[in-house]
Amino acid sequence: MIIGGITLPEQYTPLDCTKPRATRTTAVISTYGGVAVFDWGSLLAGKEIKLTWKSMTVSLFETLDALYQSGNAVVWESGIGGKVYQVKITAFDGSLLFDKNNEYMLNVAMTLILLDEVMT
Repeated sequence: MIIGGITLPEQYTPLDCTKPRATRTTAVISTYGGVAVFDWGSLLAGKEIKLTWKSMTVSLFETLDALYQSGNAVVWESGIGGKVYQVKITAFDGSLLFDKNNEYMLNVAMTLILLDEVMT
Protein backbone atom coordinates (compact mmCIF):
# COMPACT_ATOMS: atom_id res chain seq x y z
CA MET A 1 0.00 0.00 0.00
CA ILE A 2 1.25 3.46 -0.92
CA ILE A 3 -0.25 6.66 0.49
CA GLY A 4 0.95 9.98 -0.89
CA GLY A 5 4.11 8.39 -2.26
CA ILE A 6 4.93 6.74 1.08
CA THR A 7 5.26 2.97 0.71
CA LEU A 8 4.10 1.20 3.84
CA PRO A 9 6.25 -1.84 4.65
CA GLU A 10 4.35 -5.13 4.34
CA GLN A 11 4.10 -5.50 8.13
CA TYR A 12 2.00 -2.30 8.07
CA THR A 13 -0.85 -3.69 6.01
CA PRO A 14 -3.94 -2.29 7.78
CA LEU A 15 -5.85 -4.60 10.11
CA ASP A 16 -9.12 -3.21 8.81
CA CYS A 17 -10.10 -1.28 5.68
CA THR A 18 -13.47 -0.16 4.37
CA LYS A 19 -14.09 -1.56 0.88
CA PRO A 20 -13.73 1.26 -1.66
CA ARG A 21 -16.92 0.89 -3.66
CA ALA A 22 -19.59 3.21 -4.98
CA THR A 23 -22.64 3.67 -2.79
CA ARG A 24 -26.14 4.80 -3.71
CA THR A 25 -26.93 8.43 -2.99
CA THR A 26 -30.57 9.21 -2.22
CA ALA A 27 -32.64 11.70 -0.26
CA VAL A 28 -36.24 11.58 0.90
CA ILE A 29 -38.22 14.78 1.51
CA SER A 30 -41.68 14.79 3.05
CA THR A 31 -44.20 16.80 1.07
CA TYR A 32 -47.78 17.87 1.75
CA GLY A 33 -49.17 14.94 -0.19
CA GLY A 34 -46.48 12.28 0.41
CA VAL A 35 -42.77 12.14 -0.26
CA ALA A 36 -40.31 13.10 -2.94
CA VAL A 37 -37.43 10.70 -3.50
CA PHE A 38 -34.27 11.91 -5.17
CA ASP A 39 -31.86 9.28 -6.46
CA TRP A 40 -28.50 10.26 -7.90
CA GLY A 41 -27.37 6.68 -8.47
CA SER A 42 -24.12 5.16 -7.28
CA LEU A 43 -21.22 7.48 -6.58
CA LEU A 44 -17.64 6.72 -5.62
CA ALA A 45 -16.69 10.31 -4.79
CA GLY A 46 -17.26 11.10 -1.14
CA LYS A 47 -16.97 7.49 0.06
CA GLU A 48 -15.32 7.37 3.49
CA ILE A 49 -12.56 4.79 3.94
CA LYS A 50 -11.30 3.88 7.39
CA LEU A 51 -7.91 2.22 7.84
CA THR A 52 -6.69 0.88 11.20
CA TRP A 53 -3.41 -0.50 12.47
CA LYS A 54 -2.71 -2.14 15.83
CA SER A 55 0.64 -0.34 15.99
CA MET A 56 3.28 1.44 13.91
CA THR A 57 6.61 3.11 14.54
CA VAL A 58 6.57 6.73 15.63
CA SER A 59 8.74 7.51 12.59
CA LEU A 60 6.17 6.10 10.13
CA PHE A 61 3.33 7.75 12.05
CA GLU A 62 5.05 11.15 11.85
CA THR A 63 5.68 10.71 8.12
CA LEU A 64 1.99 9.93 7.49
CA ASP A 65 0.96 12.70 9.89
CA ALA A 66 2.85 15.22 7.74
CA LEU A 67 0.60 14.19 4.82
CA TYR A 68 -2.49 14.61 6.99
CA GLN A 69 -1.36 17.98 8.35
CA SER A 70 -0.63 19.31 4.84
CA GLY A 71 -4.32 19.06 3.94
CA ASN A 72 -3.47 18.20 0.34
CA ALA A 73 -5.14 15.55 -1.79
CA VAL A 74 -2.86 12.53 -2.23
CA VAL A 75 -2.76 9.36 -4.32
CA TRP A 76 -3.65 6.13 -2.51
CA GLU A 77 -2.43 2.95 -4.19
CA SER A 78 -4.78 0.71 -2.25
CA GLY A 79 -3.46 -2.70 -3.21
CA ILE A 80 -7.12 -3.73 -3.53
CA GLY A 81 -7.69 -5.07 -7.02
CA GLY A 82 -4.89 -2.86 -8.34
CA LYS A 83 -7.04 0.26 -7.83
CA VAL A 84 -5.54 3.71 -7.34
CA TYR A 85 -7.51 6.64 -5.92
CA GLN A 86 -7.16 10.37 -5.37
CA VAL A 87 -8.03 10.90 -1.68
CA LYS A 88 -8.07 13.46 1.10
CA ILE A 89 -6.95 12.38 4.58
CA THR A 90 -9.59 13.79 6.92
CA ALA A 91 -8.49 12.19 10.21
CA PHE A 92 -5.37 10.51 11.56
CA ASP A 93 -4.56 9.62 15.16
CA GLY A 94 -3.08 7.05 17.52
CA SER A 95 -1.88 6.59 21.10
CA LEU A 96 1.78 6.93 22.04
CA LEU A 97 3.19 3.87 23.79
CA PHE A 98 5.46 4.95 26.62
CA ASP A 99 8.17 2.34 26.77
CA LYS A 100 11.88 2.81 27.32
CA ASN A 101 12.34 3.76 23.63
CA ASN A 102 9.05 5.64 22.97
CA GLU A 103 9.05 4.12 19.52
CA TYR A 104 5.50 2.91 18.81
CA MET A 105 2.04 4.32 18.26
CA LEU A 106 -0.90 2.06 19.15
CA ASN A 107 -4.44 1.87 17.75
CA VAL A 108 -3.65 4.03 14.75
CA ALA A 109 -6.64 5.09 12.62
CA MET A 110 -6.81 7.03 9.36
CA THR A 111 -9.90 8.24 7.52
CA LEU A 112 -9.75 8.90 3.78
CA ILE A 113 -12.40 10.49 1.56
CA LEU A 114 -12.33 9.17 -2.01
CA LEU A 115 -12.23 12.00 -4.53
CA ASP A 116 -11.82 9.97 -7.71
CA GLU A 117 -10.38 6.78 -9.14
CA VAL A 118 -7.10 7.29 -10.98
CA MET A 119 -7.07 5.40 -14.26
CA THR A 120 -3.67 3.80 -14.75
